[in-house]
Amino acid sequence: MTQASPQYFSTSQAAKVLGLSVGTVQRMVQNGIFKAFVTHGGHRRILSTSLNDYCQKQGVSTSALAPVHPVAHIYVLHDNAHMTPALSRLNEWACATVMTHPLDLMDIGHEQAVLFVDARLTWLHTSPAHLQNASMQNAHIILYNSGHLPANSLFTESQNLQLFAGDITTDLVDGYLLCLQQLQPQTTRCH
Repeated sequence: MTQASPQYFSTSQAAKVLGLSVGTVQRMVQNGIFKAFVTHGGHRRILSTSLNDYCQKQGVSTSALAPVHPVAHIYVLHDNAHMTPALSRLNEWACATVMTHPLDLMDIGHEQAVLFVDARLTWLHTSPAHLQNASMQNAHIILYNSGHLPANSLFTESQNLQLFAGDITTDLVDGYLLCLQQLQPQTTRCH
């Protein structure tokens, strides 16, 4: 693994590398085959060293563990009272993480992060400090359901903020990635 490689993988990323179903990888985590932890949002994260060791023991190529071209990682911070099928599909993408709790923001560590945020999150407008840590300084932030954004929201002070009136969809995220790919042709698609 290179130093630029992520420190952990989602179960969907591991499944893609191994050619297995997400359910099979989840069972492997439960059975202790992979060293992993569970985020506050309930998502399993497999330590890269554990996945790398498994791949070496099984004779699986580890070239897929470190992409040749960097891909912006997509984080979706969504109000869990309004879950949609699109969120389930986005969570299966190798470069996407769906979060529903403010503490999940602590997991963000990618330099090229893109954050889609649901404006219906009430805590967001009075306490956006979670979004102002060092790892978020260069993040691209898209606030969707922007009609719910209060005029006095502290969140609007972000310099990299873009507003979108509709709800999150895979087309919205894919469109954003296509635009990003136009600006940075060395990036690849993540699904």
